[in-house]
Amino acid sequence: MPEIKLSHQAPSKLLLWQLTESKEELCRILPENLLAKVNQYRSPVHQKQFLAKQILLQRHHLTDKLMYLDSGKPVLTDQTYISISHSNDYVVVALSKQALGIDIEIPNPKLESIARRFVRPDDILPENLFRLEQWQWVWTAKESIYKLAGIPGLSFKNDIKITDLDINTYKGKALLNGSHNIDLYFQRINKTVLLCQAFYTDQ
Repeated sequence: MPEIKLSHQAPSKLLLWQLTESKEELCRILPENLLAKVNQYRSPVHQKQFLAKQILLQRHHLTDKLMYLDSGKPVLTDQTYISISHSNDYVVVALSKQALGIDIEIPNPKLESIARRFVRPDDILPENLFRLEQWQWVWTAKESIYKLAGIPGLSFKNDIKITDLDINTYKGKALLNGSHNIDLYFQRINKTVLLCQAFYTDQ
């Protein structure tokens, strides 16, 4: 499927690809030099996600600017901040003049079994949602904050506190390490897929 254009409230540009193509179709879009690493991924889903990411980066002239820190966090060499996420058939790249983190998730039933590892007793949960949807909102928020911070070993439960989540405005707030205030911007891609972007409040 061609790239999907998104409008949203956050100070960023989003590049989104919904995977409807086969691996072979995706490979035909890219030059051969960008295909070298695809077979490092054993899963066909991960191979397609890698290819879609490469397509988005190439189309927006980001391929030669992208580097990865030792922590695995992606950075660009032109003073633009970047964050990347994927979930099942979706791959998203976020670009901003401000530091950011992004996550995109489906409502995975596994979140219920691991909720005790990432949900704090004092986290503010979104109201009027089924429990799995609440976990999806919290996980997506904390994952985006984790990517924003880029701190190895950061604990979702101990180091990130959700202080507000509003499903009507699609905004939220959080506290990182007890001292850094975070703004959260959510967006529904469809009825099940949820996207969240995290930014430091004072930047």
